[in-house]
This record gives sequence, C-alpha cells and structure tokens, in this order.
Amino acid sequence: MTLLGKVFTLTILVLSVIFFSVAVAVNSTHINQKKEAERQKTLADNATREKEQLQGLLESLKRELAIEQMARRTALAALQTQVSALDTELSAKEKELRDLQTAHTTLTAAEKSTTEQLAARSRENEQLREQIKNTRDSRNQLVQKLVAAKDEYNRLQGSFQTLQERAVQLRLENNLVTQKLQVLGFKPDTLLDAPPEVKGEVLDVASNGLVVVSLGRDDGIREGFTLEVHRSGQYLGRVKVKTVRDDKAVAEVLTGYQKGYIRAGDSVNSKLF
Repeated sequence: MTLLGKVFTLTILVLSVIFFSVAVAVNSTHINQKKEAERQKTLADNATREKEQLQGLLESLKRELAIEQMARRTALAALQTQVSALDTELSAKEKELRDLQTAHTTLTAAEKSTTEQLAARSRENEQLREQIKNTRDSRNQLVQKLVAAKDEYNRLQGSFQTLQERAVQLRLENNLVTQKLQVLGFKPDTLLDAPPEVKGEVLDVASNGLVVVSLGRDDGIREGFTLEVHRSGQYLGRVKVKTVRDDKAVAEVLTGYQKGYIRAGDSVNSKLF
C-alpha cells in the first residue's frame, strides 16, 4: 500500500470514528431532547394549571379588590362628608371661640370698670362713714351745746328777771337822783357829754381799724365817747367807742387823729394826758 493509500485509509478511519462519535452524540442528544420535551411539557402543563389557578385567584382578587375599592370609596365619601361636617363644625367653633374671646375681653373690661367703681364706692363709703361719724360727733356736740345753751338760757332768764327788777330799782333811783340834781340846778344830760376821767389800756387791735380797750360801762364809758391813745408820753391817736360792755369796749380808730401805729398795751385815757 502506498503512502497515499495509507493516508487515505487513516483519514477514512478517523472520519469513521468522528462520524460514529457524532452519531452517538446525536443519538444521545435526541434521547435527552425527548425527555426534556416531555419534562418541559409537564412543566408547561403544570404552569398552565398554575396559570389557570392564578388567573382564577387573580379574578377573585380583582373581584375582592373591586369590592374593597367600592367599600373604600364609600368609606372615603363618608369620611369626606364627616370631614366637611367637621370643617363646618370647626368653623362654627372657631367663630364661637372668637365670640367668646370678644365676650371675655368685654367682660374683662367690664370687670375692671366694676372693680374701679367698687373701689370708688368703697372710698365713698369710707368718706360717708367718716362724714356720718363727724355728723354724729357734731350732733352730739350740738346737743351738748344745746343743753348748755338751754342751761345758759335758763340762767340768763333768771338774770334777766333779776336785771329787770334791778332796772326798776335803778329807774326809781335815777328819778330820785334826777329830781335832786334838778333841785341843785344841774342838768343830767350835760354830765354825760364827755367820759369821766379814767385810764385804761389797749387789749387788742384788729385789722379792720377796730381796737378793744379795757374801759367799759362800769368805768362810765358809753357809745360815742372818744378816748386818747398814747405810749410812754407819745401821742398815737384818738378812738371812738362803738360798742360797750361792762368791763371793756370796742372803739374805732379815727384816722384823722392817728399819729402812730396803735398796738396792744398802749395806754388809753379819757383826756389827753
């Protein structure tokens, strides 16, 4: 056999081995594909059944979901209705709160005003109590003065009766003295034109030009008499008697005769020095 024949034979042998291996592989592959196909068919059937089950479950879930959505829409509508009602109630409550705040502000101002008025009334009551107390005290004092005045009136009434009796006696004595003076040739009226010769002093000086002197009716002084005022030999002026009491008299300073400032303690004479 030639080399070419050997090569050809070897090639055929190799190809035969290759073809055999391929055939074995193809056969093996064919067997595996059939089993795989059967397995895949089984899986497909299982998947189909599972799909049908899942579709049934999906339809059931869809129905339940639709029912749930309907229920939720109904509940949502109810909640929206409740929210609207609550918003309306909230608005009403807010308005009520504002009204209450306004009323509270008004009541606070009214309470403050009432408190101030109460304090003012309390002060007025205290003042009224003080006035009532003062009025009671004044009334008690007036009652005491009235009692004292009544006692004084009774005393003066008795003194008046005594003085009336004394006046009757003095008139009788005056008539007797007048008769005696007439017998002696004297006129009683001429004896009283000038004050008797007496000496006294200024007791008090008022700002209205009046002075009080220590000479009175008991000293022979009467209204209209003039008296001379001096101090340590210095002539100060002349005063004219306006009113007379038993122990003192009130006189008016005659400005036309005034030579100095008259004060309490100055000497008063019925005649100039």
